[in-house]
Amino acid sequence: MKEYQRSVWIIVSCVLLTLASAGQSLAEETPDAVEPVVLQLNMGDVVGLVLRNNLNVQTSYLSRVLQKFNLEQAEAKFEPNVNVDGTVNLEAIEKRKRMRGQSQRASSTTAGVGATATVDQKVPTGATLTFTWDNTHNDNTDGSLSYDSAAGKIDRDSSRSGGQQSSWSINVTQPLLKGGGIDYNMASIQLARIQEQRNILSLRDSLSGLINEGVNHFFTFVQAKENLEIQRQALERSKRLLETNRLKMELGRMSQSDVVQAEADEASQELSLEQTRNSFDDARRNLLNFLNLEPNLVIDPVKTDYRIVTPDLDACMVVAVKNNQAYLDKVFAVTEAETRFMMAENERMWDLSLKGGYGEAYSNDNPGYNHTDTEFKAGLELSAPINLWGEDYLNRKQALLQAVSDKRRSKIELQKAETDLQTSVANTVRNVNMRLKFITLAKRNSELKAKQLDNENTKLMTGRSTNFQVVTYQDQLVQAQQDEVASSISYLQSLLELDQLLGTTMDTWKVEFKHDDAALEKELNDEVRPLVWTWW
Repeated sequence: MKEYQRSVWIIVSCVLLTLASAGQSLAEETPDAVEPVVLQLNMGDVVGLVLRNNLNVQTSYLSRVLQKFNLEQAEAKFEPNVNVDGTVNLEAIEKRKRMRGQSQRASSTTAGVGATATVDQKVPTGATLTFTWDNTHNDNTDGSLSYDSAAGKIDRDSSRSGGQQSSWSINVTQPLLKGGGIDYNMASIQLARIQEQRNILSLRDSLSGLINEGVNHFFTFVQAKENLEIQRQALERSKRLLETNRLKMELGRMSQSDVVQAEADEASQELSLEQTRNSFDDARRNLLNFLNLEPNLVIDPVKTDYRIVTPDLDACMVVAVKNNQAYLDKVFAVTEAETRFMMAENERMWDLSLKGGYGEAYSNDNPGYNHTDTEFKAGLELSAPINLWGEDYLNRKQALLQAVSDKRRSKIELQKAETDLQTSVANTVRNVNMRLKFITLAKRNSELKAKQLDNENTKLMTGRSTNFQVVTYQDQLVQAQQDEVASSISYLQSLLELDQLLGTTMDTWKVEFKHDDAALEKELNDEVRPLVWTWW
């Protein structure tokens, strides 16, 4: 018993000497060494950096500028189209002719100015109103000079013509069958608005996906750091075991061959530590790259306590039906298919239109004779193709079959989407609750493995165990500790997956979702505005 106590005191003394030498080496480090700047990050910081720095966010908002303009262009269907065309014509002609004893010279000038203004206006009933105002002014001057040397005669002649013509007219065309009706003419705007809703949902899910990807990179980095610390502790345990074995060998209580087991374990743990350190650096660089930060930046994850969430299936299903992009896309598809079916039904009709118009024309091209003409017209125009057989008939039938088929298919796909959504939500909620249980089980397993190793170390000191058994329990403890870290990370990742499915990622991180970037939109419009208003 005294010999055992003496061995224990020797081991304790060696451990104290090791710690003292380590402290002395730290004190002897160069005081002038520059400490690297460490950036501390938590999950909220990562979310903010993703939205500010990630390049995919910028490209998403660039796409939104064009998408918004497409909606603006579609909604301008019933706004007037105003066009002004101007013409200027200046021309001078001079002719000369010489014969024996005679010569002639003639000249003419032409000047013309014209302007035409056109306003087209379409109304929701399908009617088109066209207003045209045309103005022209011409001035023509002709002159001639002839000389006859035999007769000694000179003849001069000149004339001037031209004048002003001005006319205006307004015409109305109202389709009564094909192309007529408020529903048909508003359909294109309705489809554009549905597409805009899709674009907004797509942007929301794209940003949510980027946020989740960034947070997952952060989780991977945290897990790598925890594993690195676990591996360092494992190496320290291996070193202590080796020191104990060497002391026992010096005391004659262990053979050299038995010490080899501890030496091999130390080498294995050093290798594992280097591999873990490499994984840690990979995780750090991947996170920095995703956040678009300096690749050599030193970062330290701030460990924050997360709130335990046990989602309710029924409540999650209600939220998913309102927010899930894949499901809402099928809802929109039903509305689109019904709208296109209505349009196909309208376009199969004959083209019957009511037309009317009024116009006035003023002219003073003859001196002393000015006149004004007026015109009023009204009538019906019918285009009635009867496609009995052939390509036109088949094209007509194909369009109607496509519309009917799409309408039915969209409703079937909506039913399937609802079933798929229920299954996905149920699986994801169950996965979250299951992984929450894994945390408790993994923690208890880790605690028991630690106690098991302590007991085995005590038995080793009394000679009732072997190095092999201790090394085995050390490896089991490392695996249990890594499983405990992995279970916590998996639980948090399952919550991210649930948020993505429910469309609540922005709400969870308290991020204000912007449908567009007003500053970016203004910048692009300012860039193209000078080009729009330049014609040369």
